[in-house]
Amino acid sequence: MPSTQAPTAAPATAPMAAPTLDQRVEALELFMQHLVLVVECETHFTAEALGRWMDIARDRMAVTQSTQPGTQQALAALQRRVLS
Repeated sequence: MPSTQAPTAAPATAPMAAPTLDQRVEALELFMQHLVLVVECETHFTAEALGRWMDIARDRMAVTQSTQPGTQQALAALQRRVLS
């Protein structure tokens, strides 16, 4: 007796799993490290200037409550880790 089911094609590639939180944080750290490197190569902008800018930005985030306090804490920790 012939099958009544339609043949199914095999998927071309298996879907990739979403990055874990640790992987996302690591990617952000790497991005920031590269940003710092590029900024350091510029004659008018330094890593210290980036740090000061991030301080100002985080202060404004706190004043305007535009981000959650946990996000602000994570950003501060990221800043310390990358710019130290």
